[in-house]
Amino acid sequence: MTRTIHLVESDWVSGTTQEDERVIGYVESAPIGGPVKVRVTQSDREQIVGATIEISRSKVRKLEDHTLSAADELQGLIELALMTHDRAWFEELSERLLTATEQTSANGRQPSSPNLSGKPRNRLHRIAD
Repeated sequence: MTRTIHLVESDWVSGTTQEDERVIGYVESAPIGGPVKVRVTQSDREQIVGATIEISRSKVRKLEDHTLSAADELQGLIELALMTHDRAWFEELSERLLTATEQTSANGRQPSSPNLSGKPRNRLHRIAD
């Protein structure tokens, strides 16, 4: 019995081409009953990176969705606020990160970088004004 994988555009997949090359990429299209079109982002054959290739559905497996922790997401947004020089957004996000860190500490886990002053720190671990 052949297992049918439900794939949609933008799903991340790993697979093997007809030439037995390993690839990782995202689905550009996956017509029912047809081969999957994958935009290759990584491969053991460098020449196909960036290309769109067709792979038999039976040679493709969907990769698990990666989920970031709340702290990771907030740190990424803080980086964006710094790049865009948006002080108000930076302060808001820093406060949310501080609250998340305090909640993590209250649950018995050690915060990743202690902040004795209680003031938010930027990406360089300097205390924000």
